[in-house]
Amino acid sequence: MATIERLESLPRVQFGRTDMMVSRACGGTMMWGTLNKEERMAHEQLDALVEQGVNFIDTAELYPVPFEGGKVTEEWIGHWLEGALAAKKIQRDQFYIATKANPSNNGAPDMKGRKKPWGFDQESLLASCKASIERLKCQYIDLYYLHWPTRNVPVFGCISYFPDKNRPVPSFDKGEVKDFEAQVLAIKALFDAGLIKHWALSNENNYGVTMFCLTCDRLNVPRPVCVQNDYSLNNRIFDTDCYEACHRFGLVSCHFGLLCGGVLSGKYIRDSPYAKKDPGRDLGECRHHARPNFQPRYSYPMPAKATERYVVLAEKYGLTPTELAVAWANQRPHAGAVIIGTTTKRQVEECVGACKIKALPKELLAEIDQTHEEFRNPNMHFVSKDLISNAPWLSR
Repeated sequence: MATIERLESLPRVQFGRTDMMVSRACGGTMMWGTLNKEERMAHEQLDALVEQGVNFIDTAELYPVPFEGGKVTEEWIGHWLEGALAAKKIQRDQFYIATKANPSNNGAPDMKGRKKPWGFDQESLLASCKASIERLKCQYIDLYYLHWPTRNVPVFGCISYFPDKNRPVPSFDKGEVKDFEAQVLAIKALFDAGLIKHWALSNENNYGVTMFCLTCDRLNVPRPVCVQNDYSLNNRIFDTDCYEACHRFGLVSCHFGLLCGGVLSGKYIRDSPYAKKDPGRDLGECRHHARPNFQPRYSYPMPAKATERYVVLAEKYGLTPTELAVAWANQRPHAGAVIIGTTTKRQVEECVGACKIKALPKELLAEIDQTHEEFRNPNMHFVSKDLISNAPWLSR
């Protein structure tokens, strides 16, 4: 059996074509305010991230989710950041903060009398970005994302394009040249105001990356530097619809969903020993039991079966399922860093540890690919969400 080699410390690398020297693990914060009910829990994890060598965190004005009004997660981070800087635990110019603008602007201040949808126009982005900076107490944003496209495009589970089918999130434009130009000029206003250092895209595809990059070049605005999409052993859609555009235009990835909300940790398998890794925390408090209607695509029957295979593979090579899922995503050729979403200090330590794995053996990678050929992107549906959520063919 091939030996799993581990590094002594967490690597820091140049993030794509930026000047940011970031840890390969980026701290995810999405549940700070929902599954983590107390601010001290978020602060404990932030302290643990820094102790483990992480200097890169990701949040959004929309957080926490499932949506409860936004703002809270950024505020909690801001309180911690203020104290950490005062105590000299971190240096601001070496601690990188990413946040995201929500096109529905639920996290931005109310703007009375507005008669149009928010979208990503200049007024909206300036309001959102300034509000995030105020909550985060960070003076500027190192990496500012457009949280999801404002055109009618497949997101959050569906991977087929239907021009005339409404999405679960509102669309504000037609995806035409003028729409991309308006959004790029809105981004330019953030650069001109000194509010952001770099910008990026999230939940995007080849068309969006291409149009944004070409528009940036035409208008002399810096290109986006990365894409943050849902990506895991159970969802490799990025590789077929986004990676080529990113490769051609020089963008890296910084993906979320590596563990599918904890599913790929193996803890939701019946009688799983991985359910007991957080002492004092019952499985009923974990996401897919506590919030079963939030991102249910991760725990459908097909991804559950695929997860059983990946758990066996992990154990065969002396890894935990969490280590396998995070290390695999971290070692993909497009990865500039990976987002580790955590709710406990122990999870921080395990996920960061996975990013210290030097290289997964070729034999293991081949077995992962073989499993993927059998269970192709099982989190995602091509046509019917209801059909994939029940998988009736499994009972035939």
